[in-house]
Amino acid sequence: MRKVFVTLLILVFAVCVIAETKVAIVFATGGLGDKSFNDAALEGIKRAKSELGIEFDYAEPSAITEYETYMAQFANSKNYDLIISIGFDQADALTKISERFPDQKFAIVDMVVVKPNVASYVYKEQERGFMVGYASGLMTSQSADERVNDDLVVGVIGGMKIPLIDANIAGFMAGAKYADVNMKALHSYVGNWADPAKGKELTFSMYEQGADIVWGAAGRSGLGVINAAKEKNFYAIGADSDQGYLAPENILTNGMKRVDNTVYIAIKDVIDGKFEAKIYSLGLKEEALGYSKNLLPADIIEQLEIVKKKIIAGEIEIPAVIEEVE
Repeated sequence: MRKVFVTLLILVFAVCVIAETKVAIVFATGGLGDKSFNDAALEGIKRAKSELGIEFDYAEPSAITEYETYMAQFANSKNYDLIISIGFDQADALTKISERFPDQKFAIVDMVVVKPNVASYVYKEQERGFMVGYASGLMTSQSADERVNDDLVVGVIGGMKIPLIDANIAGFMAGAKYADVNMKALHSYVGNWADPAKGKELTFSMYEQGADIVWGAAGRSGLGVINAAKEKNFYAIGADSDQGYLAPENILTNGMKRVDNTVYIAIKDVIDGKFEAKIYSLGLKEEALGYSKNLLPADIIEQLEIVKKKIIAGEIEIPAVIEEVE
């Protein structure tokens, strides 16, 4: 009986410890409702609340200049076991704040901050770019779908010209050319993460140049790519999350980035006492990146899976810089 009582006490104590875990998250400036990057991060922290019993607070900055203020407020409260920064452009603010609060644990998704209290999670962006570029190239060169024209042209629209987006674009271009060496892969940038109107305008421009499939790697701006595809009944490729529900007849596939899993793992590591201030580089092998099946034909999925295995095995070298795409 005493043994059972002690066991129950241990279980109650464990539950209490987990319940006391508090996390703060600072979203990227695209904000919640982007159906992509930020929303995926929110799903990860909601999962942690449901499965791990954590509590969380969050901030939605509208400008980069607000990052440091929100981080400082969270850190200064000394209420949080982990503070998570979502997005590459929080690196400068996090570098300053992590120095000011050396005892606070931080994590950043999509960028590296080398500090003794920061865990950095980055992705091999060129790998998912290659997968969806290859899917686009196969579709436009092999499919008899009436929405696919005879031109060997596909396109990708980035949110901003930064290294991680360029890695996606380089991978996309390389993947498209892997499908057909004569493939032309157009690319352009919105210059903003939250401008769907500009994303739509750029997509129409690519249609005029012969593209029938366009990937929007642009946060909330990517919603404009999807809207353009719906309006013209072409194909779009979603980003980060499965955006198929936004246009069930027009989302060919999605360039998946499992930000939700990354956020969940970062929180669980803190709870399990496994937090490490190091760089985690995640890709297809770790199932942190990938593609979704959606409207892809079975024969194209089969070819994609063959290439996926080759990438994981290191048999295909994918450029991370646009200029290196042959």
